Amino acid sequence: MEMLSLIGIIVSLVLLVILAMKGINIIILAPVLATLVILTSGMNFVQTITGPYMTGFSNFALRFFLVFMLGSVFGKLMQDSGAASSIAHGIVKITGKESQMRVLLTLTAITALLTYGGVSLFVAVFAIMPIARPLCKELDIPWPLFMGAFIFGMATFTMTMIPGTPQIQNVIPTTYLGTTLTAAPVVGLVAAAVVIVFNTWWLNHERKNYAKKGMGYEATKGKTETIGESKVYKPEENPSLIISLIPSIVMLVSLNVFKLNIVLGLAIAIIACVVLFFKYYDNLLGTLNQGAVNVGGPILNTCAVVGFGSVVSATIGFVLFKDALIGIPGHPLISFVIGTNLLAGITGSASGGLGIAMETLAPYYKPLLNPEAMHRLASIASGGLDAMPHNGAVITTLTVLGLTHKEGYKPIFMCAVVGPLVASVVAIALAIVMYS
Repeated sequence: MEMLSLIGIIVSLVLLVILAMKGINIIILAPVLATLVILTSGMNFVQTITGPYMTGFSNFALRFFLVFMLGSVFGKLMQDSGAASSIAHGIVKITGKESQMRVLLTLTAITALLTYGGVSLFVAVFAIMPIARPLCKELDIPWPLFMGAFIFGMATFTMTMIPGTPQIQNVIPTTYLGTTLTAAPVVGLVAAAVVIVFNTWWLNHERKNYAKKGMGYEATKGKTETIGESKVYKPEENPSLIISLIPSIVMLVSLNVFKLNIVLGLAIAIIACVVLFFKYYDNLLGTLNQGAVNVGGPILNTCAVVGFGSVVSATIGFVLFKDALIGIPGHPLISFVIGTNLLAGITGSASGGLGIAMETLAPYYKPLLNPEAMHRLASIASGGLDAMPHNGAVITTLTVLGLTHKEGYKPIFMCAVVGPLVASVVAIALAIVMYS
């Protein structure tokens, strides 16, 4: 039964990837494939669907609905006021219009600053998307390239590699290993350098491919009604650049200086938008309503895939899989990283996979490895295979950006899976030298 359960998990994951790439909505896929896992594991269907599946589904909504909703409203307020266009225009004046690559890297840097500053990975997309759309439209940058630039800044070096990052993937190991957020700083910084070089090279390579095909923004923009196009920039009709930046600055200061809860920080930023940009809204109530409505798709998609991961984690096949990880041959750091990556891939969650790895693998590996090396390698590993098509953040970001898996997953895979895996290889080699 254990083997059949494991086969069911593997088949369901393969089908999830294939069918999601073909455009079948994850809200349909998740419960259907969870049913396959349930049947092959000999579990009670009703008890599992109403138990682990709905518990995972509802717990995610319980934790993140307000963040999603307020983030969506904030993004819509920034867009409809023209503030997003003003910021985008200001960035263009700094970076210049002669280099699409410079603009893409600027968007990466802005995203990285937000996430390293403590802004939730789920919130960052709502904050930067209204800025990126007019920029990419003005410079005729293919929209999927922004997906790559965004995921590069959001889910790679600032999420798991740079010492001191406040993201949960860097926090979880401290509670199991007694380390600090700055554990193994040299390993982390070298890994960050590797992923930055690799992703920059790949984005430029892909940009040239789009240019050869004659494809720009209009041919690749996807569905814009998820949040929509921002106002066209007109200096006399838009708020100034300085005023436009104030709500985002207020949010960052609230979160990182005053250490306010993310919900409160977003609420304050929304109030700042209403106060500062009141005269720029054609229909403030309509903007607020649309911002709230826009959250429906992203939050439901993400909850569905989290529910699927909860079912997988409850199976006997998953227990068998965890036991097999410890038997992977080679240096303990290698098998530890492989195990953590696979767990993150199966659960479709960096934090979920890392938490399971710390619970199940850390007790075995802790006597064998330096805790600082374990911390940094586990954190880096959690940000590799986690970004598979069924990952909640992947689905949310694609939905918010108006792209299907077919249109937008390639840059995610290259920048958030391949790049971190390449960095992991270098990090493992360096950690073995430094901490063995």
